Parts: sequence; structure tokens; C-alpha cells
Amino acid sequence: MSFSPTLRYALGALLVILGGCLGVTSPINPTALGRDDRRQSPATTAMTESWSSVGPVFARGSAGKLNAFAYVRSDPRIMFVAGGWGNTPRESPSQAGIFRTTDGGLHWVAADDGLTNRDGTISSVVNGLWLDQARPAVVLAATEFGGTFRSTDGGKTWNTVDRSESTQFAQVGTELYLASRRGVLESADDGLSWNVSLASASGATTVVTAAGATFAGDASGNVFRLRGDTWSLAGHPGTGAIHDIAIDPFHTRVVYANVDDQKAWNQVLWGSVDAGKSWTRIFCHCSVGEQAVAFSLVVPDRLYLGDDGGNGSILYFSADGDAHPRISSGGRTRGADVRYIFPVATGSRTETCYFVSDQGLFHDGSCTSGPTVGLSNGIANFLAYDATLSSDTKSLVVPLQDYGAVSGATGGTVRFIRHSSEGGETFLNPYDPRRCYLAHPDDGLFISAGGCASFSGPYSKGIESLAFEPPRGSTMYAIARDDIDTAHPAVSTNGGSSWRPMFDRQLQHPYQIVASPANSKMLLVAGGTPDGPNYASVSRDGGVTWRESTGLPQTVELVEQYFPAHRFYAAFDPQAPKTVLLADHDPATNNVLIFRSRDAGRAFRLVSTLVQPPTQRPWPSLHISLEDERRASDSRYYAARFYANRLAFDPRSAPGCVPAVVLTTRFGAFESFDTGTSWRRIDTAAIPHHFIGVTWVNGSLYLASFGGGVIESAVKRGC
Repeated sequence: MSFSPTLRYALGALLVILGGCLGVTSPINPTALGRDDRRQSPATTAMTESWSSVGPVFARGSAGKLNAFAYVRSDPRIMFVAGGWGNTPRESPSQAGIFRTTDGGLHWVAADDGLTNRDGTISSVVNGLWLDQARPAVVLAATEFGGTFRSTDGGKTWNTVDRSESTQFAQVGTELYLASRRGVLESADDGLSWNVSLASASGATTVVTAAGATFAGDASGNVFRLRGDTWSLAGHPGTGAIHDIAIDPFHTRVVYANVDDQKAWNQVLWGSVDAGKSWTRIFCHCSVGEQAVAFSLVVPDRLYLGDDGGNGSILYFSADGDAHPRISSGGRTRGADVRYIFPVATGSRTETCYFVSDQGLFHDGSCTSGPTVGLSNGIANFLAYDATLSSDTKSLVVPLQDYGAVSGATGGTVRFIRHSSEGGETFLNPYDPRRCYLAHPDDGLFISAGGCASFSGPYSKGIESLAFEPPRGSTMYAIARDDIDTAHPAVSTNGGSSWRPMFDRQLQHPYQIVASPANSKMLLVAGGTPDGPNYASVSRDGGVTWRESTGLPQTVELVEQYFPAHRFYAAFDPQAPKTVLLADHDPATNNVLIFRSRDAGRAFRLVSTLVQPPTQRPWPSLHISLEDERRASDSRYYAARFYANRLAFDPRSAPGCVPAVVLTTRFGAFESFDTGTSWRRIDTAAIPHHFIGVTWVNGSLYLASFGGGVIESAVKRGC
């Protein structure tokens, strides 16, 4: 990836992704906080409504993250791709589901019918794909939350064949092997039924085969070898989970594995020339980590390598156990984060390579020289942090993972906003809808005076969170960042071009500011640090004096993290000036807590709790950043809210009615019509279920998703 690795840590916290049913309970002491909550289960009040993606889509260049691929060798125009997690949770989360093409990538269609989790949601976190070349209508999909699915009609419909989380397939003669949470599974009937071949308490992460040799890796860092029907421990390279394994088909004792680093983001490459008995650390001097490995099918000892954060090339070298090999660069693409490489022999000495990356599916005609061709550019499978649409819905601005922010026509071609980097929040001035904003704590503020179509800037050093003073919005409030550790509330009276500190600079580590739409002097600021209690403070005099809110939890994070974990997110009710909703999470359980205030934020009460389902594979704790990640000492981390991500009221509600409010989380989107007491799930029919940003335009609801870009609900809201 060509962006700062520090930004990846913020995304790292997002990687423990969704699935499963939700309930309601109270994991904290209700007496200490006060509550008037009504217990109910969002799963029992789910609302089924259709969703469609409105972009962004690139007409040329790059697409969003894909990590699974399969194609029909006898007709390469038929291909399948999918977005998911991959072999280990070091990968960025994508919930793109499965796409199918029959014309070589010119047109793609979603192929998710029957790909369902136990709770009825689409099992869109797809880690691996396999296709029976003798019977191409049989396709298998390994998913994170739904288990393994099988199709007998070329991906048009799917049926569940095993419910354990799974990652990767390997075919050995007529036998199929599958890496799953139960270990390595085996099927003798083309994937219809599965039995445990190698049990693993930690779960198998990968299984591969070449020239009669079969190896598997697990989450404990062990590598196993299959001989006949018996698995034996071959070795234990590195200190983390085995991400992937590559076997040289010409010399099957040569085995390379990339292993998760327990201390940092990196995957580390290890090589063995004795079938896994002994291992040597291989140094490739990659940008972030050795993420994808695959041996050539036509050139002995040639290992292809995909860098996580490099220049977009497939690297290759002679894999002879040398710790410091001479590395060459192959075909270069617009993408950078290569996830998996799939070599295909086209002759006795020639081969071609497909590879999936955070920028989509690419094809390199020779594996060692360019140019590469993007094959998935029409798929809107981007990971979107936020989204804002113009008042006429013709333009949008979206900050993307692994890119900067983009703006342009809804459903059409978009362009990058110059000087913007990964992350950021977007806003539309509710009192002057011609003015659209992108705020970033590193880059500053970008401003559009033409309804999100084009932007100028950046202004200021760093800006996160914006609020607009009624009734004209000419006065704006923000959290201005001086550096990684200091920030303060700021005010602008010229539309955001310049900022000055507000009266009180004593608020510690603020990260959100929100203004009442009915009272120009009523402000709320949320702040805190990852290893200390968060807080909310309110002002009734435009920021001259502040009073800390009561009734909010004082718990702190249990795991050290390298970025501000923004726990609180607050929103004013547009029809009740003194009513404020605040979303938080309980660090002990990660459950989402909803608090409500009836006195403009002075005192809060717990009104509902959304229970987060347990994760299949916990995200590893990161403690020490390694030098080769090139972490600058003064670099900032974008503060992505990752539990209860956003609360947004419908601003169009008529006087006298209770407006709809939407909550986005990492495990779904929910809607309330009683100001937060009860919630119903609204994303059941959507493909992605991980959301951050949310915006309303004339009663239409848009969500920024991880895997589908910006999606729009077909239901028109309002009362």
C-alpha cells in the first residue's frame, strides 16, 4: 500500500468484523449509570428492505479489495471473485460477497443467492473459492461466518455444506481438503460432505498441494505435512499464525510460508529446503510485509511474492533458502496490496498470473513483465469510511480505505481529491447544501462550494468532526489537531477557510463536536484516549464554559492500541432540542450501549444495549511497531469509530413526530423510532453488514459500507 502504514492501525481495529444474531442485555451496572431501557432483540424486529450500490465506481484504474478467485480453465471468460478476510485476520475486512463474469470481466453480477448465515443475512465475508474443472458448474465458497457453501449451477444458487468458518481449498486427486475452524476437513464427494482429516484446536488457516505434496498451517503457527492419510507436524516457523504456504512443484521439499508477526502488522516470510523441518527467515525488504506467495508452475525454484504496500509489482526470486535473495520486479499495476497470486501454465516454459489485491483482480500475461490488466473495475466493492451526497444526489464524496477520498457523479466516474490520504469524515452543510466538506485529522479540511462535485484545500493543519451553527451555518465548529497528542475545539466564521481556538482549550483529547440544530449556543464535545476514560462535555453559551456530562461509563480499553479509539458518538434530536443520543461500547464485551439525555447532554441514562456476537477469529493485539513499517515518530492515526460508529437522525421529520435515527455498527445497521429505546435491523438484505458513515438526503438513507461502497435503501423514510 502506498499510504502511511500508521493509518492501517486504525483500520486494524475495524477488522474484528460482523455476523451472527444480536440480542439485548445490560453488561454494565445499570444502577451506577441509571437506565430506563426496554429489553428487546433487534434480531426479532429486523426489517427486510433492498439496497443498491451508488458507487464509487472507477471507469478505469483500480477497484476495491478482493481476496478470492476461481476461473474455468477451458473457458477463462468465466471467473468468480469475492471479498472477505482471507486466511488470517491480518487482512483488511471486505464484505463484497461473490461476483461472477462470463465475458472476461467486462460485466460482473452478484452471485449470493443462498449464501446465508444462520441469522438470514448474506454471508458476504468470503475467504476462498474453488471450482471443479471437470464439472465447472460445481463451485465452493469458504466464508467467515456462514461456513462453506456449494453451488451446482455455476454460482447462481448456493447451499450450506459445513457451518465452521473456513478459508482455503486444495485438491489432491479426487479428494478435496479445506482449512476450517475445526482443522483440515476432507471431502470425497466433490465438496458435498466433509469430515475432519486433521483436528486443530486453534483452527487451520491454510492448506495447499503441489506435485503430490500437501501441507497445511494453523493459527498456532504449526506446519503439517500429509503422507497418505496421516498428517504429521513438519515445523513451526516464526511466532504467529501461518498465513499461507507455497510448495515448489519441481522440488517439493522446498516450502515457503508467510507467517503473521505477533508484534506488528507484518507478515514475515520463512523458507525451508527440507520439507519444513528447519526454517530460515527470508528478507525481502518489502514495504510492509510479504503477503502473497506462490511458486511458478514452469520455472523451477521461482517464487512469486506479493508485497503489502509496495509498488504494485509481482516480485520474484530464486527460492533456494537464501535469507537475502536477489529480488526482481514483475508487471506493475495501479494496485499495491497484493493478497494472493494464482499462476497458470500456458506452455512448457510460459505461464500467466492472476492476482487479487486491495485494488481488485488483475492479470499479468507473463507474471514477470507488464502491463497488467485490471479485470474487476466495474465492481463497486470499496471499503468506505464515510459518505456525503449533494442535495440533488447527483454527486458524492467518499473517503476510502487504501486510497484518498474521491468525489464525482453518483454511480459514475469519480476522481481523487488531491492531497487527501486514507480516512476522513464528510459533511454537507445542512443550512447551505451547496457546501460540502471532507475533514481529515492529518490533512486538514477540503471544501466544495458546488455540492460535492470538486474540492479546494486543504485548509488548517488537521480537522476532525464538523458542526454547523443554525440558522445559516456560516459559523462552523470543529476539532482542530495541532499534532498527534493535542487538539482543541475551534471555530470558523468564513466557511472553514480559517480557524481560531474557542474560549476554553482545557478539554482534553476532544474528537467530536456537535451543535444543536435548534439552539446556536448549545454544543457537545466528546473526547478521551484509548487507555483512559472517555467523557462528554456540554456548553450552553457557545463554548465559553463547559460542564462534564454525568451518567456515562468510566471504563477504559482493555487492550493497548496505537490510535485514539473514539468510543462516544453523539447526535441531537432535530425535533427535541434538549434530547441527545450517545452511542458507546462496553470495553469488556464490545457491546454497543445507547445513552439518552433529555437535558441537552448534562445527564445521560442507558436506554438500550446491543449485544455483539462473538468473533470467529479474534484480531491479534499489536504492541510494538517494527522499524521496517516506517512509522514516523510524529505521525497521527486516523480515529475511526469502530464499535458504535455513527448515529444520524433524519433531518426531514415533520413537527410533532419522532424522527427516525440510524445507528451504524460493525455488525449491522439499526433504526429506531422511539429515540433509541428499541431498534430494528435494516441491513438484513444488504450484501455488506459493516458500516461507518450514514447520511440522509430527502428521506433517502445512504450507508458507507465495507465491501459495497455507498449503498442506498429502497425504502423512502419520513413522517
